[in-house]
Amino acid sequence: MKAKIPLKPIANLHFNLRFPHPAVLHTASGAHPLALHIANRFTSRLRGLMLAPPLAVDEGLLLTRCSSIHSAFMLQAIDVIYLSRNDDVVRCMPAMQAWRVSAAWNAAHVLELARGSIDRYRIAQGDRLHR
Repeated sequence: MKAKIPLKPIANLHFNLRFPHPAVLHTASGAHPLALHIANRFTSRLRGLMLAPPLAVDEGLLLTRCSSIHSAFMLQAIDVIYLSRNDDVVRCMPAMQAWRVSAAWNAAHVLELARGSIDRYRIAQGDRLHR
């Protein structure tokens, strides 16, 4: 039985990111339901979480067709998960601070989560996101 996540809009995000999509992150510690905001256009990927309020524990921002990110104008640190084309985890970067740049040459997508999510969910290379 799937756990229900209350899907609520985030007022400060770009219009096409406001309404989340349900997803499940499968790790060694189990299946973790997430409410994902999808950034699938150039402008939404560029804007990302700039000047946005902190993500909730069960929220994330998925940047599709993206293998590098920046954290300019970020108001909080985030955990960054790089995903393959099949949504397998290829790299984890905990607690990325503001004004940094990060990339993974073998990534196809980037998942941004609340700080501490990598440890909380025990995310490791080879885990998978189902969306």
